[in-house]
Amino acid sequence: VYRQQDAAFIAVLDHIRTNQTGSADLQLLNSRWNRTNDDKLSHGLNITLATRRDNVDFINRRKLSEIDTESTLFKGEIQGEFPESSLPTLMELELKPGAQVIFVKNDQDKRWVNGTLGTVSAIDEKNGHIYVVTEDGTEMDVTREVWSNMRYTYNEQEKKIEEEELGVFRQFPLRLAWAITIHKSQGLTFRKVTIDFTGGVFAGGQVYVALSRCTSLEGICLKKDISRSDIFVKPEIIRFAQQFNDEKAIEQAMKKAKADIEYQAAVQAFDRDDFRESLDHFFIAIHSRYDIEKPAIKRFICSKLNIISRLKRENEELKRQMAAQRKQMQQYAHEYYELGNASILQAHNLRAALANYDKALSLDPSYVDAWIRKGVTLQDHGEYEDALQCFNRAAELSTANFKVHYNRGKNHLLCGRTEQAVADFDKAVSLKPEHAKAHELFGDALSRCGKEEEAAIHWAIAETLREKRKGR
Repeated sequence: VYRQQDAAFIAVLDHIRTNQTGSADLQLLNSRWNRTNDDKLSHGLNITLATRRDNVDFINRRKLSEIDTESTLFKGEIQGEFPESSLPTLMELELKPGAQVIFVKNDQDKRWVNGTLGTVSAIDEKNGHIYVVTEDGTEMDVTREVWSNMRYTYNEQEKKIEEEELGVFRQFPLRLAWAITIHKSQGLTFRKVTIDFTGGVFAGGQVYVALSRCTSLEGICLKKDISRSDIFVKPEIIRFAQQFNDEKAIEQAMKKAKADIEYQAAVQAFDRDDFRESLDHFFIAIHSRYDIEKPAIKRFICSKLNIISRLKRENEELKRQMAAQRKQMQQYAHEYYELGNASILQAHNLRAALANYDKALSLDPSYVDAWIRKGVTLQDHGEYEDALQCFNRAAELSTANFKVHYNRGKNHLLCGRTEQAVADFDKAVSLKPEHAKAHELFGDALSRCGKEEEAAIHWAIAETLREKRKGR
């Protein structure tokens, strides 16, 4: 049992499977008669499971006709030998946007599996595409698939099975699926099902198959009550179960299988570099079956540990190479930075300076001085907003840099953002208390905010610092 989680529902299904159904089982099942099957389910498409093919076809034709749009007919193609009785879907598949469909083949890219339900969202007949939205809301682009009709023979001389392709069938891997037969539902899983036993149950195990397709009892709606006569199991199956269902052998096999699964999961997690998950699976496997003292397992563990050591060495070498490369990029960036300064001071060429600063930043995006110099250059030529972006980037890289706060404060002051200017100059004078111009501009910003007394103090400090410098 892997579809269901509810213990009561599992118990009822087990009673049906072993031909031990009681009145309480029927009472619980028939509580779902004529009930909506979305009481506790917020999503999922509803599908009807019926015993008779004509009933299924009638439901699907009626539902398709209720969609008020034109239908598109997709014709399949057979090459070679492929019996029509074995076709996985219809030779002539009629669909419309809004049609409920089921996939009838696993996708190689694992986007869907055989039994995935969905709704046709669009049809591109010209390019041969059908778009289907599955129950989880994902839209899939579906194209035609190919099925092979194979014949297998045993080669007595070479002692091997040989296969021969007799024919192929090409068609979209879809069927209309407002309803399917219980027979076709075997192996599939659904969230919501309407079970229609109209016409009676005519094969052993049909009731069990139909009920057990659903993940919960709340997802089931019965079109008619289930009677005791509907539930029957072939005698030979009961005898087989009694004779060959050795619980001890099953328990041992399950324990071995659990260990195999956990060991395999540990290997897969290790190969994904998820070592925590790998260890979790490994410890569970050990408790199920202790294998680590076996020579083959020891060799395997050693090989995996050697991989870690090798990767560690490779990682250290990569870090060393990256550090050397970064240092070289920083050197190149500094050269372009100096060229930018020379373009301003000597050639007085704004665009050349900005081009050099941009080149420096492309080589080292964390070069704070290059961001500042680019900002100052832009600001000196009246491009205040672009300059502010440069100063903000420099501030992100270095929060305690005098030049950043000093120049950004000047930018705020020039643009009338006095409160921001006050904040930047406050930071600037705290980082460099002996800078006379910073105090002077701080005083200007404070004065514009109406804080004349504080402004006077910083102007006085600026004057004192200048006099002190003259005295030297």
